[in-house]
Amino acid sequence: MIKLSDLILERSDRPKAVIMAGGAGSGKTYLLNQLSLESLQQFNPDKYIEDPTHPYHNNLGAAAKQTTKDVQAAAGNKTSFVWDTTASGVGFDKTLAQLLDADFDIYMVMVYSHPMISYISNFARAERNVPRTAVFSTWRNAYQKIGEFNQKLKGQMSIFVNDFGGKYDKPIQDFNAAAKKGTTGIKDFLTKYNEANGIGGSSFFKPIEWEDGEEQEFTKHVGSIQWDKGNRSEDKAIKNEFIKFFRKNGVGPGQDKLKAAVLKYRASKEKNDNKDTEILDNIAEMIYSPLFQEKLQHSTPKEIDSKLQAFLA
Repeated sequence: MIKLSDLILERSDRPKAVIMAGGAGSGKTYLLNQLSLESLQQFNPDKYIEDPTHPYHNNLGAAAKQTTKDVQAAAGNKTSFVWDTTASGVGFDKTLAQLLDADFDIYMVMVYSHPMISYISNFARAERNVPRTAVFSTWRNAYQKIGEFNQKLKGQMSIFVNDFGGKYDKPIQDFNAAAKKGTTGIKDFLTKYNEANGIGGSSFFKPIEWEDGEEQEFTKHVGSIQWDKGNRSEDKAIKNEFIKFFRKNGVGPGQDKLKAAVLKYRASKEKNDNKDTEILDNIAEMIYSPLFQEKLQHSTPKEIDSKLQAFLA
């Protein structure tokens, strides 16, 4: 029996885009595997991230940008496709606008999961997890725009609420209780949760790779400069400043520039910490917002697949 997703490949006059959207670790792949879309070309940054032979292996930023370029190329060729994305950020909004301008028919399948599920799922992937701030920012950025996406796509949208079979009910309840105390409550809860479950930093962090003699030169050059050696990002910032200058000029940059690198990092960290606080405040508000919860109209995989097949007709 020929599927509609097979037939659509033969029709270039009405290109279709199915967007699998949702936060990191929400279960987009789990749902996609239950939908009859295997005949459509699929774009997913994991294709690059998980390929040890590709230059973008374990490089989330580069892989995401390349996937966006792949989508844009397919759009230019009027090729129908499936796009797996967090649907967050300026890059996604720009590409979505381009698809609409190119007269693509678009159906979005939003996979929703509680922020704590996204958090746990992310760090369960030991070899491929993003920083905490990235988990929560993509969660907030994707789901706060459900209403906007639905309006832009004129109702061509389904939501799959993925509770992972109740597996994470206890940490969800604990997160929600902490959220009643605002950002401070969430941060305290996550600190304790991380300690209890051995959760550390992101797997995408790339340590310094010294060339011959560079580390010894750095040690001599750094002198009495004080920096937080236990903070791997601050430690990397000062060492990167040294390496960048040393490899170009054959001498160190001077202690003034190394001190400036530390101060620059700390200013950036303060800015990011403030942003993190604002995002967690927003998440706490969303969790307890009746208006937001009303938008989460769950459809089963079978119902979504039926709607997609009708969309592709």
